Amino acid sequence: MNQEISRPQASSKKISTSNDFELAYLRHQYFRRVKYNPTEQEMQPYMYIVQHLTKNTFYTYFNLFKAVGMYHEDVLNIGRVHLVSFLGLYSLEQMKSKKKQWLIDFNLDHEVDPEKKDLVQKNRANFTMFFKQRMEDLVRVCRQKVRNIKGQPSEEYAVFYGTPKPPKHPTMLLKGHEEFGYKKLDFSIFKSIRKKATVNRDATIFEFNGTWYVAIALEQKSLELEDLVGSDSNPYENRHNTQSDELYRYSPIKGPKWSLDVDGHPLTQEEDESKYFRKLFSKKSDYRKRVTLQNFIAKNKNIMQYEEEVGTAKRLLKSLGGWIR
Repeated sequence: MNQEISRPQASSKKISTSNDFELAYLRHQYFRRVKYNPTEQEMQPYMYIVQHLTKNTFYTYFNLFKAVGMYHEDVLNIGRVHLVSFLGLYSLEQMKSKKKQWLIDFNLDHEVDPEKKDLVQKNRANFTMFFKQRMEDLVRVCRQKVRNIKGQPSEEYAVFYGTPKPPKHPTMLLKGHEEFGYKKLDFSIFKSIRKKATVNRDATIFEFNGTWYVAIALEQKSLELEDLVGSDSNPYENRHNTQSDELYRYSPIKGPKWSLDVDGHPLTQEEDESKYFRKLFSKKSDYRKRVTLQNFIAKNKNIMQYEEEVGTAKRLLKSLGGWIR
């Protein structure tokens, strides 16, 4: 039995990905208008669509979702919310005029009245289109969120298609693809077409049915230590919120002039170590970064106050190829 509910009214303030990320990708205005929660039995005929499309979307844009801290279970739960919105607003049972027209069309086409399974099949087809649009919205909103975080686009490839042969240097399409007779294409569509074409699974330039498809890898700025350490993501990194039993560990150190900050004040052991580490880590060579990370982990792995930094260093080391033997 459906559970009647009353959802809170939306704020009059316009939402954006910078301050209301969740409301943006949930299409909260849809969800707020639904006055009941459907039962698991009502949702069951549509759950395969939700599971299939959320899985495809998540693994197609894996790096994008990882950048905003989402996993497959998160995307699946977002899909369930959109299913509630569809059943409460856009199913044929909720849209009387469209249902009436569908009954007329079905009778004209088949010369019989539809059965219940026909109604469910039509709703499933409508939901598939609705849900594909919601997944496209989710990807768009996540891209905007990453742009807010990093200050740059999150796409790994820029994809173009057109009938003329691509230029000798395909990267020229990035500056003005219209001049070469090309249009932009979503990377997920590019991958789908590449599966149909008889080309290598990693091909970035190929021709299919008289159309050329070009995927250009974009340079991505990876998060570095400076993006993570001291970012105030942990409230206890703020000295005013530090627990009393931790204050002793942040007491100023005694040492030579290099242990003073730019204003001449003594650095704490944490500040001194972090500044020194960031200076070393700014080297461009991946090999030197790996050496620096290994030395930092070995030196601080047993120091409690560096637990988070050591964990970050291990993840960065893994992304650079792991330990040097």
